Amino acid sequence: MDKTQNRRLHFDNDDAEKYEEFGKKQTPFKKLAYIDLFSIALVYGRDRGKRTKLKKKGSTIGRVVESVIDNSDLRYLMKAIAVDEKDSLNAVLDVNEYFLISEEYAKTGLEYFYEDFINNKNLLDDMEEELHDFYLEHEEELHDFN
Repeated sequence: MDKTQNRRLHFDNDDAEKYEEFGKKQTPFKKLAYIDLFSIALVYGRDRGKRTKLKKKGSTIGRVVESVIDNSDLRYLMKAIAVDEKDSLNAVLDVNEYFLISEEYAKTGLEYFYEDFINNKNLLDDMEEELHDFYLEHEEELHDFN
């Protein structure tokens, strides 16, 4: 059996509590799947440009099986970030490598996302404005792509 088969997204046990809090409490993120929350954390971490190593074995658990993200936007996002990080298309060939890169960015991002959400009740409005600004910045490129 290929050792990369059935790879799981990992995050630390203490981070699992934050993911669960977003999913259970009365937040706009209530009932989002782990992969959706992980995606937000991943983008947050990548935006900060910082990867944080996961804790040693025993305090991290594989939470989401690879097959759950097989045809999701998250898989493509993870690969794109790995290609950019390694400056090589070969990064998409090593499942463990691009998963680890994403897990480490998501660990960083979750901390920032959690703090921003707790401290900023207008977070969604701010995120929407940032997305709109990004779109306007890249609008011409997007139209050229189509």
